Parts: sequence; C-alpha cells; structure tokens
Amino acid sequence: MRKILPIILVLALSSLILIGSSGTFVYFEAGREVKVAVVPHDKEYLAFTCYEGYAATVVVDKNSSKSFGALTVKNYLNELKEVWIRLDPDYSDLPGDMEVWIESEDGIEREIASGDSYTFMGDINVGDVPEGEYVVPITFYARWNGGDAVVETCPLRIIVVGGPTIEKILLEGNTTVPVHTYEEWKVRILVTNDGLARNLTIEDTIPNEFDVDLGRTSASAGTYEFVAMGNGNGATKLTWNVSLEAGESAYLDMLIYTKKNPAGKQEFTSCGRYPLNDGATIKGFDIRSNSLVVQAVGCDDGKCCVRVHSYLKGCIGKLFLPEGTARDYTTGVWIKNKGSERDFLVVQRIGSQFNVTDYTPSKGTVEFVPLQNGKTLVKWRLHLVHNEKATLEMDEHTDGIMLGNRKSKLYLLASKPIVKNCNQVGGSRINVLVFKRGGCTSECFGSKNSLELLDMEDYEDEN
Repeated sequence: MRKILPIILVLALSSLILIGSSGTFVYFEAGREVKVAVVPHDKEYLAFTCYEGYAATVVVDKNSSKSFGALTVKNYLNELKEVWIRLDPDYSDLPGDMEVWIESEDGIEREIASGDSYTFMGDINVGDVPEGEYVVPITFYARWNGGDAVVETCPLRIIVVGGPTIEKILLEGNTTVPVHTYEEWKVRILVTNDGLARNLTIEDTIPNEFDVDLGRTSASAGTYEFVAMGNGNGATKLTWNVSLEAGESAYLDMLIYTKKNPAGKQEFTSCGRYPLNDGATIKGFDIRSNSLVVQAVGCDDGKCCVRVHSYLKGCIGKLFLPEGTARDYTTGVWIKNKGSERDFLVVQRIGSQFNVTDYTPSKGTVEFVPLQNGKTLVKWRLHLVHNEKATLEMDEHTDGIMLGNRKSKLYLLASKPIVKNCNQVGGSRINVLVFKRGGCTSECFGSKNSLELLDMEDYEDEN
C-alpha cells in the first residue's frame, strides 16, 4: 500500500484553500499520492499523484515533439459528487523554441465524478534548444457545489536530450563527370544517436537519372527497402529502419550509378549540377542531411546555350500614351542557361524619354550607364548554373512626351536584350505610341496594333 502524505488544511465548506510551494510540501518519492483536504471530513479530499517531486517527467529529443500525461487528479468528495478542474501552467521560464500545451489551460474545465480520476494530457514541440531540465509550475483550480479550491501541485519537469544526427559521405566516385558516360558512386548515410535508445526511420530519394545496385548495397544494422517509382523511369525511394542505443551509430552504403533514360540514351544527357540523392531525413525529426552533388560537363564544348527574353508587366494598353501624360511602366528580362555553368553579361537600352526609378534582379549586379544620345545602357552581370533562370525587372517613368506638329510617334521604351558574351539576342523591342488627344484619328494607329508595339522594327527613333 502506498504511503499517503496528507495535507491538513480544513476550512469551511465554501472555503478557498491555497497551498504554497514555500510551505508544506515540495518533493515526493516516486508515485506518491498527495491528498488535499478541502472539506471538514477526514475521508473526503482531492488528490494528485507526484513522481519524485514532479507531476510528470517528460524526456524529449531536440527537434522533435511528443504527447504526455501532465497530471492525474482524483476526486474523493464522496458526498459532494462532481468536481470541475482546470489547470494553469506557467511557461514563463521556457526557451522560445519550446512550445508546451496542457489540457484545460484554455479555461475549459474537466468534470470528475466522485471516486473517479482524470489525467490531463499535454503536447510538447521542441526545436534546437539547449539540452537540460526545464520546469513548468502547475496550479489547479477546483470547484464543486458549495465550494472551491486553488492548489499548487507538483511542477512538470521537461528533460531535453540531444537528438539523432545524420550525414552523407561520398566514399567513391568523381564529382565532375562527362555527359553520356556511365558513372557510379558509393555513398554512405551515417546516423548517430546522441539521445535515448530509439527506433529510427531514415528516408531518402535518389533522382530519376540514377539507379541503385542492390547487390553492392548494405547496412551495418537494421532493414532497408528501395522502391522504384514510375515503372522504373522515375526516382527511387529509400526507407531504412534501424534501432540504436544511446551513443550508438549505424550506416548504410549504397552504390548509385547513371542509368539510361526512356529514350535509351545514357545519362547525363545535358550539362549541369545533379544531386546524387536528396538530403536524407529522419522521420519524426526536423533533421535533414547534406546533399551530394555532381557536375556534368562537356555537352556544349564551351559554347553558349542560353535563352533570353524581354516582357512588359501589366496591361499592354499602357503602350498607347496620350501626349503630355505622365506614366509608369515595368519591364523585365529573363535569362535561362541551358548549357554549362558560366558568367553572363546581359545588356539592354532604355529609351531617352524614360527614366529608371527602381530595379529588382533575382541575382547578380546591375549597372546603368547614361549614353550621349539620351538613352540608358543597362548592364546585368550574373552567374548561372545549368538550367538556372534569373529575372531582372525595372520600373520606368516618363513625365509626358510632347509631339509638336506630329499627330503620333513611336518612342523606344526598352530594346531587345542581348547576351553579350554569347552574342545571343532574344525577346521583343518594347515601343510606346504617343498620340494627340482628340486630334488623332484611326490613321494615327493604322497597323500599329498592340503586338507590333512589342516588336516593331521600323519604329522612328527619337534621336
């Protein structure tokens, strides 16, 4: 039979009882029931269970979450029947990257019938916080027909331990390889358990350019499975289940090789950077390993393979501008590298009637050079890997353009972009048609429709 440590504080039936942490009790041995007398009868009381001085002890890994029983309350108010309980935990001493929730903290009470008990549940979510112990004081509020009580219970103890770690190691194989050539790599996934003994599930994805030689794949512990997606033409999914004691490590070595694509051509079919596999993850933990990447070269023999294009952002009707009208425009250029990794220089001219007021490159640096003819030369320098795309958007403004005796005239807003070091031209020249209000009939526009304004070769230069 468990030893009972009674707290004799007996007041009137409708009394309020506050048991402070500085007085009668602080710590208890494991599994001792604490009785709180709240009515003038020796055999009627409320009780809660403490373990080694704590309502509960929760051991949790870094970067993980779990549910737990926070506090068990028992109702021994035989004659008074039901009691309603709510808990009020104090989280003020917890670090910012630790979130704790305990049932009824929102003020919604739980009803406990006479002779019954109730365990209040909790959830905890821990990020990258320092290892160690954290304490959450808990107060419970009780009420019943004819009385109430406020009781400071044993606190909740949270112990944060180091979680598992995972890394990926390239044991064999080159990180720079030629295209259209069979290559293979030996890759190790290493898992170390710095916390409690646990069962771990490791997941990884091998992209569809590769396959796994199962005959040359092994693990130091646990069981693993590779599942080919897309009838063998897609990615390959790895699931590795392993049990590790505290401080124990395990590894899985796999042989990855380039396969042939559905057309029968040997990967890699184009230059660029290719991940051998995604960063491996430990299921249930916010942990991802490094990713191993190889570079395929030789597809373009040093020649440029690039696409470049210009565009107008917003309504194309803005290209029809009444004389003397101020207006803002946003134009853009995008470039996509289809060849080997390299540096690029993209140039473009902004018309003399327009000023660049702002610009936003997704990467790289931009320089604006005023020209003698009033135009502005845009120089955009950037570095792109294979299949990478970048954009540059610019805001242009005009205070208004006067025509003099003319009824209408085309003005350059932005020229076609040129990739200088590749001698590549793309996209559209963007022109603005300025016309007189009320004095310009259909002959002002003639064949100058919206599409022609975006790529008109015979526009009248303002210089």
